[in-house]
Amino acid sequence: MTEAIDRQLQQLKNVKARKEAQTNLLRYVQLQMPDPERPGIAEATRYTTTPQAILLCQIMEKVERGELKRVAVSIGPQLGKSEVLSRAFPAWCTGRNPYRNLMLGTYNQNFADEFGSEVRGRIQSEVHQSIFPKHTLDKGAVDLLITPEGGKTAFVGVGGSGTGKPADFFIVDDPIRSDDDAQSQLYRDRIWKWFNAVVFTRCHSKSGIVVVHTRWHGDDLIGRLCDPNHPERNKAYAGIADDWVYINLPAVVEDPALAETLGLTLEVPTEKRVIEQFGPKPKSALWPDRKGLSFLAEAKRMDPRTFNALYMGNPTGEDGEYFKADWIVEYDAHELPDRLRKFGASDHAVSEKQKRDYTVLGCIGVCENDIAWVMPDLAWDRMATDRTVEEMLLQFRLHKPELWWMEDELISKSFGPFLHKRMIEERLYVTIDPVRPAKDKQTRARAIQGRMSLKQVRFPRFAPWWQDAKSQILRFPFGANDDFVDWLAHIGMGILKEVGPVKERAVDNVIRVGSPQWTIRQAMLRSQREKREKVSGGW
Repeated sequence: MTEAIDRQLQQLKNVKARKEAQTNLLRYVQLQMPDPERPGIAEATRYTTTPQAILLCQIMEKVERGELKRVAVSIGPQLGKSEVLSRAFPAWCTGRNPYRNLMLGTYNQNFADEFGSEVRGRIQSEVHQSIFPKHTLDKGAVDLLITPEGGKTAFVGVGGSGTGKPADFFIVDDPIRSDDDAQSQLYRDRIWKWFNAVVFTRCHSKSGIVVVHTRWHGDDLIGRLCDPNHPERNKAYAGIADDWVYINLPAVVEDPALAETLGLTLEVPTEKRVIEQFGPKPKSALWPDRKGLSFLAEAKRMDPRTFNALYMGNPTGEDGEYFKADWIVEYDAHELPDRLRKFGASDHAVSEKQKRDYTVLGCIGVCENDIAWVMPDLAWDRMATDRTVEEMLLQFRLHKPELWWMEDELISKSFGPFLHKRMIEERLYVTIDPVRPAKDKQTRARAIQGRMSLKQVRFPRFAPWWQDAKSQILRFPFGANDDFVDWLAHIGMGILKEVGPVKERAVDNVIRVGSPQWTIRQAMLRSQREKREKVSGGW
């Protein structure tokens, strides 16, 4: 008698759970993974309910109800985002209304097909049919699921066409496959073009769009859409972020407000490696059982940049990797020396490929202590050729630089003759010194890196462009833009060629006999003497 009553009670619980799953996405996810050792018990599930899963389900429920229209979420790898967004939500959403049209995009078509096959399996499962008994599918391909009511769920890869496939909801899950793709501006531009040409054109005014991916680069899709730290936020992508809700779920949570939202308890760490990597502040792992603080500390120690990008959602952290933060020395206006040797350089964005880049041109002054002072009045903007020339002439007039460094290709092309013509007209005679920089940006910037490491460069903290420039310096080479650093690299190479490397000075300014400096100097003098004797024939 007791067993019969227990079975009836369990049946009632199962019916209640299935009823809840019709409106509760998390409940649906849990039921889709029943515990094989406890069959027939709705509350027995293999699914691990994590704080991020609860939040993602809440977000998707609001999207489904039309309460959220544009949402972007950054979250680290293997933290359960695809289970909720790309496998469960399409089945649950169309089960609630089989007339709906949904699209899901990911980094390539093969991966999209895998999602399509898994969603089809979810819909045809016994669990799903017990929750949504009227939800069925016609026969079709894995990348296009069609209901008898005409609703379509399509799965596409980046670059794939969405022709003929409308979207009441469009989910973009991990459009970037690897770090190699992320570091390619060509690929990032391809994703941006696909998002605008396919994702957005398949939607209508009431469509919900959700973008979720691991952050790889400051200029990735989330970066362009809504990251407040993107350097183009107030320029190329001004206003776009106003339409988006952006949520970053870092693997290490320190923000009390976020911890409260996720239901996490922040605690002061006691393990040495955790304190070394993350500091002594109270914190918690986002998923302590799977990726705890000790594991995350190990990941950060092995590769800080990758950790900050993938796990923390901060691909362009302000720590500085190529240029260290403590190398940057700022100056106030009254500190600028009067006697300076002036030099100038320009980094031009003139090709179609560079149409998103900015031209940077300006001067530096080298003082008697070999310190390079960046002048505060440099020009940094998108410029047509005629304006670029006029800005250069203004720099010539103001600073009278001894040399001006720019790429040799520009001098030989149409830009060079136009510049020379205007220089003659204005009677501004500055020597244009052609440079042929290395194709690799990091190699190109080695000279200025060395000078900055010795703190022999000064930057004007009062200049209106300085904060953007500082951000670029610290994020190089992983930031969205690097036009200021490219200009700085021209300066570094030019100074190295014209002024020479920064010399290590003895404390008393005396080179002692037998010291390394004395040995080097004697070798240089001997070499110069031999050259003179060779030229003069020995006289």
